[in-house]
Amino acid sequence: MPQRSNEDSTTPLHSPQHGTKKATIISEYHASDSKNKGARTELADLVMVKYKCQSNGVPITVTAGSTLPLVSGTSKDAELGGYDPFEHRRVSHPTSDMETLIHLLKGSLGTGILAMPLAFKKAGLSFGLVATCIIGVICTYCIHILVKCAHILCRRMKIPTLGFADVAEVAFLAGPPSFQRFSNTARGVVNTFLVIDLIGCCCVYIVFVSRNMKDVVDQYLSSPLDLQWYMLGLLPFLICMNLIRNLKYLAPFSMIANLLVGASITICFWYIFQDLPSMDTRENFSTFEELPLFFGTAIFALEGIGVVMPLENNMKKPNHFTGCPSVLTFGMGMVVSLYCAVGFFGFLKYGDDTEGSITLNLCKSDLLAQSVKLMIA
Repeated sequence: MPQRSNEDSTTPLHSPQHGTKKATIISEYHASDSKNKGARTELADLVMVKYKCQSNGVPITVTAGSTLPLVSGTSKDAELGGYDPFEHRRVSHPTSDMETLIHLLKGSLGTGILAMPLAFKKAGLSFGLVATCIIGVICTYCIHILVKCAHILCRRMKIPTLGFADVAEVAFLAGPPSFQRFSNTARGVVNTFLVIDLIGCCCVYIVFVSRNMKDVVDQYLSSPLDLQWYMLGLLPFLICMNLIRNLKYLAPFSMIANLLVGASITICFWYIFQDLPSMDTRENFSTFEELPLFFGTAIFALEGIGVVMPLENNMKKPNHFTGCPSVLTFGMGMVVSLYCAVGFFGFLKYGDDTEGSITLNLCKSDLLAQSVKLMIA
């Protein structure tokens, strides 16, 4: 590391010389960055100006940046010391651990759980059980890595919160110089895949809710309505729900939804455990050709990474989200266990007759089965 001159070492932290040097660095960064074709973000400005001020000898206290260099390695003690992003978060209505757990369960328990028996049909009884547990562990571990990386970058850059795309952008900006030019690309890629994922999930939910409502209402109508009318009828309710942007106010709705899903799964288990056949009647492994269908269904059912960072950023005690025990491990443990149980016993019950949704295997004229469809919807 180059040594500073005596003149630099004796210059006060807030002297005009340092202020001039900082202003020069910032202007040079903006001038050089204007030549790039990619769009510059405010977060990139913040990170790059801090890094350039550090490397040019401007005191960290002047830049209000991190006391840790972005490129060179740092010890674990230095990484954890100093700035605490949790103390600087200003959330108007923070959520408790229980409310965060409720939102996590709601974000993970969806229509995918009803398709798990079909997924086990594509994989086999034993293989499906083991593979679902492994996928659940991998998903939980990846979420843990994402949140931990966000915490480290928040401490380095003295930023209270980071979103999913922000983590990707700052990670590239804090990396080697050759990777910093791709920070905007990383942010765009993450946002693109998040949009695709969430739009796909929303489409599945709208179709699923509309179809279940149609199956029940058609039993009492002389001339059944088209599916599109049910989708149109759902639109006002969906718009009103999406106008609620505060997770604190959404917690009661998530709790009600979790109770309805729990009641529906309980009723499904009541049907499943009636005259349950022996495990010997089901194959333990299907064919390799059908395994992609299993993995696609299982990952769709268990994946809920899009809700992770908003939940963690709005917690009253964010350090309780990860670790062991934690909100994440407890919530994902419940989710994976429930998915394994529904898939295992659902396929054991219906075998080759297993439908795309377990509700389709229930008697349509039975009022209890109809209540399951309405509660799930």
